[in-house]
Amino acid sequence: MTPVKPSRPRSERARENRRRMLDTARELFVEEGYPATTMERIAAQAGVAVQTLYYTFRTKAQLLCEVMEATAAGEPDPAPVTQRPWTAEAMTTRSAHRALALSLEHGTDIFERAAPLWPALWAASTLDPYVAEYWQQVATKRRDGMGRLVARLAEIGALRDDIDQQRATDLMFVLVSHDTFRGLVQHAEWTLPAYKTWLFTTLTQQLIRPGKVPRSATSDLTFHHLLIRT
Repeated sequence: MTPVKPSRPRSERARENRRRMLDTARELFVEEGYPATTMERIAAQAGVAVQTLYYTFRTKAQLLCEVMEATAAGEPDPAPVTQRPWTAEAMTTRSAHRALALSLEHGTDIFERAAPLWPALWAASTLDPYVAEYWQQVATKRRDGMGRLVARLAEIGALRDDIDQQRATDLMFVLVSHDTFRGLVQHAEWTLPAYKTWLFTTLTQQLIRPGKVPRSATSDLTFHHLLIRT
C-alpha cells in the first residue's frame, strides 16, 4: 500500500502561491509593461484563479507596488529598510566614511534590483493615483532616510563646516537618485562598482570633513578594489 504523503500546511501553500503570483507579475510587468499586463494574464500564467489574485492583492496597482517592494528588497515580505542590519550599522558606527559607504553600497543594490520595473511603475503612476502616491511615498522615505544619515554625520562631528544638514540632504537626494542611476549605469553603461565608487568619492568630498578614508570603511564592500587603486 502506497503511503499517503502528508499535505503541506495551508499557510505554506498560500506563501508559495503568493510568491508565484509576485514572480509572474514581475516578469510580465517587465516584459510587457503595465497597461498591457492584465490580472487575467497574470493569474493564468501563475496557475491560479483570477479571483485568488484579486483577493490577495485587490487591484493591479497594489500588485505592482507589492512587486516593487519585494523586488527592491530581494525577497518577499521584506523588512523595512530601517530595520535591516546594514542600516543599523550605518546609524551606529562612529566612522562617517563607513556609514556613507554602507548606505551607498546597499542603496545602489536596491536600485539595481528595482530598475527593470521602473518603466512599468512610471507608466502606472500616470494612470493610477494609487501608484502615483506610492511612488511619492518612496521618494519621501528615501529623502527621510538620507536626512537621518546626514544627521548622524553631524552628530559625530563629521559633517563639513561649510554645509548645513538641509543642503547636505539635498545633495545626497539628487546624486543618489533613480535618474542618476539610469544615466550612468543604464545609459552610459558604468559598472556598479564604478558607479558606487564615484558616488562615494563625490559625497565624501561634498559632505565629510577632509581627512584620510580608512580602508576598513569599504574593505568588505564591492567597490573597495577600485578605491585602493586611486
